[in-house]
Amino acid sequence: MYRIVLALLAASCARAGWVEYRFGPFRVASDAGDKPARERLNEMEQLRHALGILLGQDSLGVGGPREKPLETVWPIDLVLFSSAKEYAPHALNQPMIAGGSAMLAAWSADKPLPRDFLRELARTLIDDNSGRLPPAVETALCDLFSTIEVKGTKVLLGAPLPPGELSPERLQEWAKIQLLATNPDYSGKIRVYLNNLQGLGDPALAARNAYGLTPRQLDQKAGDYLRAGNFQAAPVDGEALNPNTDFVEKPLGKEAVAGLLAELAAGGKDFPPDSPRGLAARNTRPSLELAIKANPRWAEAHARLAALETDPAAKVRDLKEAAALEPRNPAYWQQLAQAQMEAHLYADADKSWAAAMRAAPTQAERARIEKARLDMDAERAAYEAAEKKRIAAEQAAELQRLKDAAAAEVHAAEAAVNRQLGGMRPGETPVQWWEDPPGEKLSGTLARVDCLSGGPLRLTIHSDGGGTIRLLIRDLNHLTVHSAEGVKFACGAARPAPKIRVIYNRKADAKYNTAGDVAMVELP
Repeated sequence: MYRIVLALLAASCARAGWVEYRFGPFRVASDAGDKPARERLNEMEQLRHALGILLGQDSLGVGGPREKPLETVWPIDLVLFSSAKEYAPHALNQPMIAGGSAMLAAWSADKPLPRDFLRELARTLIDDNSGRLPPAVETALCDLFSTIEVKGTKVLLGAPLPPGELSPERLQEWAKIQLLATNPDYSGKIRVYLNNLQGLGDPALAARNAYGLTPRQLDQKAGDYLRAGNFQAAPVDGEALNPNTDFVEKPLGKEAVAGLLAELAAGGKDFPPDSPRGLAARNTRPSLELAIKANPRWAEAHARLAALETDPAAKVRDLKEAAALEPRNPAYWQQLAQAQMEAHLYADADKSWAAAMRAAPTQAERARIEKARLDMDAERAAYEAAEKKRIAAEQAAELQRLKDAAAAEVHAAEAAVNRQLGGMRPGETPVQWWEDPPGEKLSGTLARVDCLSGGPLRLTIHSDGGGTIRLLIRDLNHLTVHSAEGVKFACGAARPAPKIRVIYNRKADAKYNTAGDVAMVELP
């Protein structure tokens, strides 16, 4: 469809006179003559400069070159027609539309740039350069810059808006920003105010740091100012440039003009096939990679590439790039956080969730993101519990493997010794043998076992030689046992009383009323 429209328009663009003028991210393509095109380009550039100063992202140009002019993700092209009659067939239903390689606007040279276009231009510059501001503040800034008046390097800002153009709430916010930007008592600190509001900035902190006021006091001053209605445009620092010499000028061929007109006719729905947006529309990995090369600042191409990825690490990489390129987009941060959690990168996911909260424009959006985070935190807890159980099982299996290996080594050594000594004869039973620990030896019958608080056992033994003795077993785990089946003690009187042999040390314990500690026990 795009190629058909292009061919038809190319045939109708035979007449000469189209020229393009460029500066920064802006281009004006016009058949209206030199002066109107340069003036419109100067208006756009002076708006960019003045807004950059207000946002604290542009120097005043004093004593040297500009430090950090505002940039845009896409170039902004204005097609300027010589008259309203020429413009009418190409009029758009919105201030700017997406083109294949730029954002496109159209207007007539015989009229001032419309406020809707100036608002959209300011909105684009804020979106592409500033941290998230409260929505009402961003809208007020756009309304303020819709009033910009430019003559050469002289720039005025803040002229009264036509009655009824804004709602009462929007007008209140406009009045506050207009006051802060144009009144000398406030304009020097508006950059501090706006900078403090970015992200999840605290309005109370912003008002105090910039003006030493509470938000309520600041709103009261704005309300008084609005009711007084004495709005005056104020001069702001213009950019030191010469529209007659500083703008790059180049004639446009009929095919280039036809391409622009075809994109205007497409209304942002169809793009040249080889343009970044045309390439992305194919939605294949090769085409998206070409789109990224064509416009490295475009976040959406990275996000689309991530949607095609099946490798978790590659998906995280692409979404990280998208979020870095468009940090004001909470959806990209949330998608990145979810991908990081799926890849079990929980520390990175926590940072991405926080960035999503800062980028959210409203409290309702922040609440929705917080709920999504809590839902995924439950999955995270389940995964971590399962992972802990898996690791414990692996450690237990490894310990058993080591035990089995050690037992195998012992058995192998025993077998080797048996072979060396001639081995056991058929039917011969091995004689159990233990090395006794040092201590006093005692044989008798076990009369009673007392299970004491804290774990020790107290044995009451009737000695074969006569008499009764109480001995203490402090820890069964540190007791030598001479019995192939082990030994088990039941608390209370022993019925029937079994025979017992012990080795103990003479280490009386008054607390437990025992004569010594058992080191070895054997129940024959």
